[in-house]
Amino acid sequence: MLAFATHDVRIIAEKREKPPVEGWACWELTGTALLECSCGHTDGPMVTRLAPLMARLHISAHA
Repeated sequence: MLAFATHDVRIIAEKREKPPVEGWACWELTGTALLECSCGHTDGPMVTRLAPLMARLHISAHA
């Protein structure tokens, strides 16, 4: 019997800290993202808008 890895891909948008405003922590998105798959594959950094396509390509390549 063969065992196949489940491909559950997470897209992690990168953010950076900005100076606090009135005591509140502030963040902004950098426009880049990382991919992490449950099979151990990682990819990035890449443009955030490209990340969903790369995730689908990774899953379809191993289907």
